[in-house]
Amino acid sequence: LVVMDFRQPMALDPPPEGWRHRTFFRTDPMQISFVSKEGRPSIRLATHNSGSMRYRFTYLSLDQYPMLGWGWFVEQSIASSVDETTKAGDDHPARLYLNFRSASGEAHAMEIIWGNRKLRAGDWKYLESFWSRSSFPHYVARGGDENAGRWHDEKFDLRALYRKIWGDPAGASLREVALFCDTDATGSRSVAYFSAVRVERAP
Repeated sequence: LVVMDFRQPMALDPPPEGWRHRTFFRTDPMQISFVSKEGRPSIRLATHNSGSMRYRFTYLSLDQYPMLGWGWFVEQSIASSVDETTKAGDDHPARLYLNFRSASGEAHAMEIIWGNRKLRAGDWKYLESFWSRSSFPHYVARGGDENAGRWHDEKFDLRALYRKIWGDPAGASLREVALFCDTDATGSRSVAYFSAVRVERAP
């Protein structure tokens, strides 16, 4: 089931029904365009001391569709000496923001990110949430300059990520997915591409 389909360009302002572009006060938004990158239809997200989030609203049961898959290509990674595990260095060339609801209606959120110099695949980082002031989890799916410059296809079991942070995922749902690129903390630049984002039934 395709959640984000970039085979055809979409309107940016206003976005189509079910989509939203979230911007931040005093921060320029990322630049968005639709291109074919090495033969793949994709969305191109570029930043220069900027950042924003391109949301897609979903209402998908993790019991039915637990697997999240996507392709991403980081063309220009973040060149900064600031520690990415601190708020001062909390910039990433590519992120997937995920918002869940538990079976009892509690809201939970996390990000799957591309690490910079310090964080590598399988790492976690926790920073204070901008919205709730609580500890906000980030899972590193891939990262590093050595992985830039080519497509990577990812697939993760959302139930496993959910279980590690919040416990039993039974009855939980995925309510929002957002593509998020930012360089406003470090004042740097980034360029990233995403191909289709999808959910799948368990194998």
